[in-house]
Amino acid sequence: MKIEFINYPYVFTDKGTRHNISEITGTPRVGSVLDEALNVMSQDVDSDCVNGVCPIK
Repeated sequence: MKIEFINYPYVFTDKGTRHNISEITGTPRVGSVLDEALNVMSQDVDSDCVNGVCPIK
């Protein structure tokens, strides 16, 4: 599932679920992908890229 919106202390996903940020392992950001155990799987988020240029990871 993908994080669609963050309204501290809650994270809302594209599956329509709401989770407390303290339940999530990793750094939650809008666009991050979560697995079923609420671990952040992907941190490749375009909002971290300045003018569409992303740093080399």
